[in-house]
Amino acid sequence: MNEITFAQAWAYGGMLMWVLALFSVAALALVFYLWYSQRRGVVIPEALENIKRAKDPQAEGSRIAQRLFSQVQWLSDIAAIAPLVGLLGTVLGMFEAFGGIASQASAAAKPVVLAQGVSQAIVTTIFGLVVAIPSQLAYAFFRRRAQRRVDEIEERADEILA
Repeated sequence: MNEITFAQAWAYGGMLMWVLALFSVAALALVFYLWYSQRRGVVIPEALENIKRAKDPQAEGSRIAQRLFSQVQWLSDIAAIAPLVGLLGTVLGMFEAFGGIASQASAAAKPVVLAQGVSQAIVTTIFGLVVAIPSQLAYAFFRRRAQRRVDEIEERADEILA
C-alpha cells in the first residue's frame, strides 16, 4: 500500500488546510481556556459575589448562565464548520480533477490529474472530520460541565438569598 506523509497530505489539501489548522488551534485553545475558567473554585465564588451585589439577582444569574454557555458554544460552532470546510475542499478537489481532465489533450495524463484532485478531496474531508469530532466531544463535555456549574450556582444562590 502506498503511504502518504503528513507533508504530502498537507500539500494535497491546499489553502483549506490552513483554515482547518486555525480551527484546530482555536478549539484546543478553547478547551484549555474552558478547563481553567470553568473550574468550580473560579466560577462559583465569582458568580455568587456578583449575584449578591446585583440589584436583580435573578437577571444576574441568567447573565452568568448565558455567559458560561456562550463560551462553550464556540466549540459547537467549530465542530459544525470544520466538516463544511472539508466538504468545500472535496468540491474544489473534484472541480480541479474533472477540470484538469477536460483540459488535458493526452489520455495518459488523465489518471494522474484525476488522482491529484481526488487526493485533495479526500484529505480535506479527513482533516475536517479530524477537527470536528474532538471539537464536538469537547463541546458535549463542557456543555454538561457548564450546566452543572449553573445548577450549583442556582442552589447556592437560593441558600444565600433566602
